[in-house]
Amino acid sequence: MEGEHEIQKVLQEALRGFHASSGTIAVLCGERFRVVASVGLWSGRVRKGFSAKKGIAGTVLREKRTVQIDGKRTLPGHSSFPRGREPYALCLPLLTGSGEVFGFLSLNRKDQAFSGEEIVSAQLLAWEVAFRLGGSGITKVPELERGLLVFLGGLSEDVASILRRTVVAAFAATRAPLLVLLVPPFSEVPLVFSPWGDTLFSSWEENRNTLFPAVREAWQRKRPLFLELGKEPRGPGHSLRFAAIYPLVSGQRVLGVTVLFLERPLAEKVKDALALLFGLSGVLVENRLLSEAAEAAACRQERLRIAQEIHNTLTQDLAGVELYLEVLRRKLSSGNVERRNILVILERVGAAVHRCLLQSRDVLRTLWESVEERKGFAETLVQVLEHRLALGTQKIHHKVTMRIPEYLVPLEIRELFLQVAAEALNNTLKYAQARNVVVKIGLSQGKVYLLFHDDGQGMEETGESKHGHGLDLLREQVLLQRGVLRVRSKRNRGTTVKVMVPLYGK
Repeated sequence: MEGEHEIQKVLQEALRGFHASSGTIAVLCGERFRVVASVGLWSGRVRKGFSAKKGIAGTVLREKRTVQIDGKRTLPGHSSFPRGREPYALCLPLLTGSGEVFGFLSLNRKDQAFSGEEIVSAQLLAWEVAFRLGGSGITKVPELERGLLVFLGGLSEDVASILRRTVVAAFAATRAPLLVLLVPPFSEVPLVFSPWGDTLFSSWEENRNTLFPAVREAWQRKRPLFLELGKEPRGPGHSLRFAAIYPLVSGQRVLGVTVLFLERPLAEKVKDALALLFGLSGVLVENRLLSEAAEAAACRQERLRIAQEIHNTLTQDLAGVELYLEVLRRKLSSGNVERRNILVILERVGAAVHRCLLQSRDVLRTLWESVEERKGFAETLVQVLEHRLALGTQKIHHKVTMRIPEYLVPLEIRELFLQVAAEALNNTLKYAQARNVVVKIGLSQGKVYLLFHDDGQGMEETGESKHGHGLDLLREQVLLQRGVLRVRSKRNRGTTVKVMVPLYGK
């Protein structure tokens, strides 16, 4: 089943995270626990399952609590229970919304017991496993299946997934009939959760004015608050007299606030577990937001690069085609045109159209490579030069020298250097009549540089030479990296383009 495959993956990740040698997830079926996922459990036990009346599983079912075996061959308060090669074990109950055991999660080790922090983390994992099982179709957990998750804000799916898991774990830890998550606070409610559907939403509406001052205080102080509500909110069989307010904090930044409506105050251990849960959630959400911001910036950079690519190739050749066709139209309109002149113009148009075709393929190839795994920087740079040279009619030798290990050059600088080299070579092909091109990449005084030199005819020395809009656009990108781009050219001594960018922004 697909559901069991997903639960098996959850178990495998748990074993890696807790450095456990084996583990099992099982659900209650009558008087036995049926195994739905296992690693390291012998096949006979998988088929037979576990008794609901004896052993670790029976203890968990009766006492509804986590059972730990710390190397002794006995269950806590029970008779001898041999453990074989894995003397350390942790068995955690999987609970419904009303606190009934419907399964268990076990983790086993050979070398050391589980610490207090690991037990808290394992309980958070067990709460999530319980909810995943409830929605997988493997077993029926009505109180978990009735849960209502409603997103009203414009959050990405990755951030939404983290918040969903946070809310589910918070519910499993507290059995809170209603949770309200504000991201950001003081605005609309992007996520609400209740295992009893939408019948308790009035509790939030009735207490908004009372809770918002406490929400602001929790936001400003970056720590949880607990309060008793002035009156009992209405609800079907629930007396929601208490509230716990937890901020989602990452470093010095608060990303949101969760309000839990409760029937009774929280135990101290649960408070500590929730503080860990929301702290981890805050870090995960911020990392995801930073990653999305970086992806958006990379997308903008890629668009600019594509615009430059089209400008440097297709746009200029298409402008030439348009000019040739206009000249041809005028000559034909005047009626005074020789057949030889028409053929010359058509040959030029044909050559320009052929170049446009090759260039369009080159742009498509570049776009395709941008979504494939990148090759080495030097190899990619050589390929870029060879593709540009193949578009021209001149025979130019090229040489690329790396004077710095490739892994030291950040990705954004590599992309920038590729664009500069491509644009400089385009100018060489158009104007320089060069025979050789040399490209060097190195490190000097904390700055990584690219030096491009051709031995073409050059120009009169005029300081900063201008070579069209392509290098002007690139100069703006270099400035964004806090670098400089210089062009030097002398008559009959070639042209040099040099870019220097601080390494890692320093």
